[in-house]
Amino acid sequence: SGGPRSVFIPLYVVLVVGSCLVLSRAGGLVVAVICSLLYVLPVLGRTILPVLDIGIPGENTTVEILTVFMNAGVLLVVAVLAGALAGQYHELHQDMEDQRKHLSDLQAFRDLIFESVGSGLVAVDPAGRVTAFNRAAESITGIRAAEAVDQPWEAIFGRGVNLEEVRRAVAEGTEPAPRYEFPLRRRDGLEVPVGISFRSLRSGTGDVAGLIGVCQDLSSIKLMEQRVRQADRLAAVGRLSANMAHEIRNPLASISGAVEALARDLPPDHTRGQLVEIVLRESARLNQIVGDFLEYARPAPMVPLEINMAEILDEVLLLIEHRSLPASLKVVREYGDTLPTRADPQRLRQAVWNLCLNAVQAMPEGGELRVSARSLRERGGRLQICIADTGQGISDSDLPHIFEPFFSTKPEGSGIGLALVYRVVEEHGGSIEVRSRVGDGTTFILILPSPDGATQG
Repeated sequence: SGGPRSVFIPLYVVLVVGSCLVLSRAGGLVVAVICSLLYVLPVLGRTILPVLDIGIPGENTTVEILTVFMNAGVLLVVAVLAGALAGQYHELHQDMEDQRKHLSDLQAFRDLIFESVGSGLVAVDPAGRVTAFNRAAESITGIRAAEAVDQPWEAIFGRGVNLEEVRRAVAEGTEPAPRYEFPLRRRDGLEVPVGISFRSLRSGTGDVAGLIGVCQDLSSIKLMEQRVRQADRLAAVGRLSANMAHEIRNPLASISGAVEALARDLPPDHTRGQLVEIVLRESARLNQIVGDFLEYARPAPMVPLEINMAEILDEVLLLIEHRSLPASLKVVREYGDTLPTRADPQRLRQAVWNLCLNAVQAMPEGGELRVSARSLRERGGRLQICIADTGQGISDSDLPHIFEPFFSTKPEGSGIGLALVYRVVEEHGGSIEVRSRVGDGTTFILILPSPDGATQG
């Protein structure tokens, strides 16, 4: 191939450099030494050691020998330099791999925090399009992240938030931006009260790259506020009711006594006897209402006992079935034989009776009264009782007021029954929820504490 002057000699350099990159610095030096020996030995065989002559053409001159040894030295120098560069390359590559792994870990950690936070997080770019959407935001809006990303803000949250106002507040340095609360209409038809606050989303250089919205489902908070307001109203009305009841009961007893005395002086067939009966009957009804008010306003101390709620449900439903009910009314039981809880049996029996009686009265043409109960293991053994009917239902305007004293949708209702139910459940440390739609019936859901966690006293 031309001996020491071969055009393929530069391939030795390529081989040495490649070896340094692949085999590290030490491997490159070994390959360089081997290449140098393979390059030098043929010349030595023809000059210094003729016995090793292997027939490679060339000129046995001093210049040729110097050229061979100089090229061999160049290979070694290249090996040293390439090895050093290869070492730096490998170190840089390792640093890059470490940085890539670190960035990957940071990304995974960021995603974990982003997805695990309890509040909904929604990132919006300067154009108003959603760029990030976490799991909590999915739960609040009912929209999957894959559907929400790259959508305009208004397509997800409607016009409940003025993004231009938020951007101006951020540009003026007002942090956090104004908070918004509005009802969000989900795709499934549910309306959820939502609260959203904003912060600026900044790039590494400090420039505003968009907005990050923190949204919350305010349903539980609104429900709690409603219960607090309702409890305050009930307490005030209860105190007023107690005073009024005493003031009414005394003159009512006098009126009833006077009417009875006058009735004794009337002939048996006197036409005014019917009026006397009406007065006495209505006086008795009014006295019963006053008694209910007093029981509601000033209840006797609770006497909690270990009871089987199934027995109380059986007793109440047995009484309901022995009333004069429409022939088409059906009573359905869905509970086991044993439902342990700790409660005042008399008060709880009265509460269940009021709910069942209301359900029956809501179905004058017949229907289905369904009573179910079960222990909620996922909630520490709390007892859930559901009393559902297929009656007329309750309108949205009446629903917030059904537990208020004096409020009733029935012409002859006293408005005390459900207020008493609410008081009994609250005294037991439980909760009550109502689900109703006009024409579809009503369901009352009672949650009572577990036997170990019930209210004492």
